[in-house]
Amino acid sequence: MNQQHTSGRLYLGVDGGGTHCRARLYAPSGHPLGEGRAGSASARQQTDIVWEHILAATRGALTAAGLDEGRMADIHAGLGLAGALDEEQQRSIADYPNPFASVRVISDAQAAVLGAFGGGDGGVLIIGTGSCGMALIEGRFRSVGGWGFPLSDHASGAWIGLQALRSALLCREGLGPASVLAERILQAFDNDIPAMVRWQYTALPRDYARFAPEVFRAAAEGDALAGELLESALDEALMLARGVLALGARRLCLLGGVAQGMEPMLAPRLQQPLSHPQGDAMDGALRLITTSGDVQP
Repeated sequence: MNQQHTSGRLYLGVDGGGTHCRARLYAPSGHPLGEGRAGSASARQQTDIVWEHILAATRGALTAAGLDEGRMADIHAGLGLAGALDEEQQRSIADYPNPFASVRVISDAQAAVLGAFGGGDGGVLIIGTGSCGMALIEGRFRSVGGWGFPLSDHASGAWIGLQALRSALLCREGLGPASVLAERILQAFDNDIPAMVRWQYTALPRDYARFAPEVFRAAAEGDALAGELLESALDEALMLARGVLALGARRLCLLGGVAQGMEPMLAPRLQQPLSHPQGDAMDGALRLITTSGDVQP
């Protein structure tokens, strides 16, 4: 390995989503050295849990780069975290005791738009476990949605999962037509409705999102209920996409696992060519800590 990679300053870009945290280690040149992954680093959790997963992902990146854990003190970290919506919350996370040389925090959507357009103007619609529309216009971030589940996060995996669970209960009570999707969801709880009710008391957004793939699968098989739920999700996604464009974004990228499944159906309805992202949220987090800082929250 080149000596510049094994001594001196290191950079870390983190994409902390609602389901996974990904960390990518970079050399000063911007060359990626290694990546690691851990559990959710959403800022809607307790800060100690957020940092536990960030550090676990960082250890994975260091290992992949062939570096030992003692190099954490050389790392300047940019963290793009789901749910890190305001400066006070971002500062609280950055100030939490940690082994890094320096830390800057923004939301995962802000990091995503920085990465997608290399720091230039544009907009992203992220639909994964949660959802958010984010635009960077003349150095300023502007957003639609992204206020968290269940109040917001329209069209997201968690949103789709919640609608599917509600619909399954209605089918069970005879208030909706028979549905393969409803049967599969109820089977996941062994057809035990009280168990399903108890589950909701501790379920996290990522738990609801686990049912979203079943909706896509059942819709592809022709299940009417799944098709209706997917149509509703597409309407919500289209609303957010148009909202990002209304903020002034002339370019738009769709990002996130659920967005990938929706793109073939959403793009024709949007009637706007979609852009291919130049980089990801980890690249955006890197840009946060390696540029002069003309971007303002």
